[in-house]
Amino acid sequence: MTSREPKSRDRGTPRFPFPVSLFPLLLSLALAAAASDPAAAQVAIDPPTTTPAAWERFAVRVVGVGDTTVVGVEVTLPDAVTLLGVQPMEGGWSAETAPPTASAPARVRWTGGELTTGTFREFAFLGRVIGDAREKALVFPVRLTDAGGGVRDPQPAPRVQLVGTTQLSARGAVAMAAVAIALGVVALALAISARRPPSSSDHSGR
Repeated sequence: MTSREPKSRDRGTPRFPFPVSLFPLLLSLALAAAASDPAAAQVAIDPPTTTPAAWERFAVRVVGVGDTTVVGVEVTLPDAVTLLGVQPMEGGWSAETAPPTASAPARVRWTGGELTTGTFREFAFLGRVIGDAREKALVFPVRLTDAGGGVRDPQPAPRVQLVGTTQLSARGAVAMAAVAIALGVVALALAISARRPPSSSDHSGR
């Protein structure tokens, strides 16, 4: 009786649901789809981190990708950042600011220039982070407008990590304690003066 040897399996070779020869074609299709997607314009922000109470130069970097030309860039500031000023730009770009309201945060909108494919610009402004900021990340939503009137909001929105907390120095703590004591002494003196009974001279003058 002849023994049959079991068929060996090459378990070291990965199996794919499609021929390996299709990899170049699939890669080309993926790159073409990314390039033709209007929302592929990339945005980022610098610096990556900040601290409470910091005066910071924030720069939103926008890269033109795809077959659209960006003609408008709008950045919305988080509630924890107060807008102090906008850095001037060249190339026809001008900035318009909108202060915060009860229903909307502060915004900066740049128009007048063009951002074509393969180029980038930095849209910078000066902001102050509030001292009691407690957010883990400050989010700066960006809205892009292209030459054809299309509007898109690249995702995820740029964000700056908030690190550290605001603390008083030793001198600051002493100064704050001295101010508190002085205010207490003044308040006590006013209270004693208000309770002091009128003198005899006050009665004789009536």
